[in-house]
Amino acid sequence: MKNFVSVLVLCVAACCAAPGWVKAQPVQQRADDTRNIRLIALADPFRDDHWMLTTRRGLSKDYTAQDVLEMIAELKPDCLERFITGWQDPKALVPVRKGCPKMTVLEFLNAAILAGGENCHIVPKLSLKWLSNSKGEEYFWKSAQALYDLPLVRPIRNINLDVWDVYCKEIHTTEKERDRMFSQLRKIGYEKIGVNMTGLYRVNHPQIDYADFNITKEDWTVNPATVATLRSYPNIKRLFLYIDYPGPMDAFRQNSPDRQADIYYDPIFKNQAELGYDFVYAIIQDSWDANTSVTSMDGPYKGKNMFEITKELLNK
Repeated sequence: MKNFVSVLVLCVAACCAAPGWVKAQPVQQRADDTRNIRLIALADPFRDDHWMLTTRRGLSKDYTAQDVLEMIAELKPDCLERFITGWQDPKALVPVRKGCPKMTVLEFLNAAILAGGENCHIVPKLSLKWLSNSKGEEYFWKSAQALYDLPLVRPIRNINLDVWDVYCKEIHTTEKERDRMFSQLRKIGYEKIGVNMTGLYRVNHPQIDYADFNITKEDWTVNPATVATLRSYPNIKRLFLYIDYPGPMDAFRQNSPDRQADIYYDPIFKNQAELGYDFVYAIIQDSWDANTSVTSMDGPYKGKNMFEITKELLNK
């Protein structure tokens, strides 16, 4: 398998698509699976075009599948967090570099997994807001089943649920309704269920395996009280810190790249071990691109971009 991955990376550089016939392998998530990145490639589920990495969406260039695979191969993540959102047609095509053969969504997802670290896997996002109406609910469960069934080299067995606060407060779900939702996900076969608990840290559910929470955007600190609250729940085994979108990321991008790098180093990286969370490094998230956020040449980071800063911190 190591030889196969090496060949794959060389093929990526040569603009070749990865095969879709690779044998499925189980994901053995370890305690040291800490290289988590967010590079949102396929989302916007209710539009015809799910490819997110375009100038039309505010980026400075139109990225291809090969660009994405090269970034993943360089960072070697353990987890491609929220790499995809909702149902994806495995036979649909993704954009490829000029001169490259066509590549399907399924081939792209398998290539992305194999370009990452030894145990790299994809954790998709499902929005709990979809459960607010019958059409959205149908789509939610169609997506949950289809993602689980995707014939990937490392199948999806870990799902991430967004907007817990909306689900609990705005949709006014009851405890029994939440029980049924989690029970149905377990019935599909999901082994790990994570929830973005931002905005409602004090409402737990015993089926939540891990929790996501946000940095405090007003002063760019990691709130120890939030960490303590989440750690008090015996079912929650891991914590993941976000600079989420739209709010925190929109505020984060208003900082100079030098200040962005400062925030990555301190408080985020500095406090990871002490507070016991893993940071999910944003690479491309909506119109924010780590590749184009460049620090000053005369500052402490000597002109490095945030992609290079991320790589440094992942390798520490």
